[in-house]
Amino acid sequence: MKAEIRELFQNRNYRKDLSAELINRFGDSVDAIASSWIVYEITGQASWSAIIYALNRIPTIFLTPLAGPWVERHNKKLIMVITDLIRAICVGIIATGLLMGFLNAPMIAVLSLLISSAESFRIPAGTALFPQIVPEHLYGEAMSMTKAASSTVELVGTAIAAVIIALIGSSGAIYVDMVTFILSALIILSMNLKDDSSKNTESFNISTYMKDLKDGFMYCATKKRLVSITMIVLFLNGILVPLDSLKAPMVNELLHGDALFLSAFGTTFVISMLVGSLIFPMIYKRLNAKMVLVMVSVVITVVYFIIVAASPLYTNPYIALGFLVLLTAALGLCITIANMFLGVESYRIIDKEYLARTSSIGNALGSAIMPITAGLISGLLQFSNVSQIFLGAGVVAIVFCTVLIAKGDLDEKETTVKSESMEAV
Repeated sequence: MKAEIRELFQNRNYRKDLSAELINRFGDSVDAIASSWIVYEITGQASWSAIIYALNRIPTIFLTPLAGPWVERHNKKLIMVITDLIRAICVGIIATGLLMGFLNAPMIAVLSLLISSAESFRIPAGTALFPQIVPEHLYGEAMSMTKAASSTVELVGTAIAAVIIALIGSSGAIYVDMVTFILSALIILSMNLKDDSSKNTESFNISTYMKDLKDGFMYCATKKRLVSITMIVLFLNGILVPLDSLKAPMVNELLHGDALFLSAFGTTFVISMLVGSLIFPMIYKRLNAKMVLVMVSVVITVVYFIIVAASPLYTNPYIALGFLVLLTAALGLCITIANMFLGVESYRIIDKEYLARTSSIGNALGSAIMPITAGLISGLLQFSNVSQIFLGAGVVAIVFCTVLIAKGDLDEKETTVKSESMEAV
């Protein structure tokens, strides 16, 4: 374990990639607090917050799958640099507009859409570049270290965001985010990576693009184990929506708690995610997809069922809070381990030339499942309650686990096809 971590940090490109990620994460955590206040401050209407939230999701769902094939044929490092600079310009305009007094809600909406659109190109580029940065035998350690460090930085950024806003104002906090994007771009630019677009120097061709797009979807559909892993990822994204979207009703109606319970829920979840990311390298080689699916399905079901079934004990606030903390810790730990395992397995299964396309399709599906599930829950609440939604989610978790295991696709051994072999065919 220590030898792998030492080897990882001897990798200069990984150190730079990690530094860029941490700088970005810090800026975003500060910006998230400032932006939420700015939108409501300027408009005084909650509806605008919802509109801007939706606009941030639209490019991920609709643009990301279309961006993947284009990213595959171009210099991914350069794409990351350019998109970081685009995001820096956009947040710089927001900060300047707030400072100078010309910022308004439509302007924030347009700039948010541009930022999300840039991210739709950056995310698949970063995913496709990962195997160039980290050797395959260190995938687990690299993802674990990045996740743990990112969670820590996010906690720090969130904790001191109020202090930053108090000292330099909301516009100053947004400028901090702008600077982090610029620093990230400069760090990525300094990475010593080959130009992986040299074999695709031809100008953009719509027929070639459409062929790449179709091939990406066909590739995803024909990799049975990849389809199963993608289904688990979508399941995890969707099955947690009831818990995430109904936090306040859960605390109030089931646990008979207050805002302290919400704070405990959020803090415990982040800390358990951090712990999960730290222990992941120690247990990764002992895990398999079926084991992870069973583990996470059982924990999710137990969490939903116990929150409802133990309600007679919640008359004592300390017992209620204790249940919440223990269940949240178990959930955060298992979800983190499962997500990291699925991420590493995906890198091992997917051929490198398809990484951008498959990751963009996966990100789009993962983003789309959450608002769909939230809409379904909203409809169900018209003739049910929080307890029934939670019990239903627990049943869904067990049914999904049983069906996917019965299909047997998780047992298939799929590995990437070496590029040399493909060229020889």
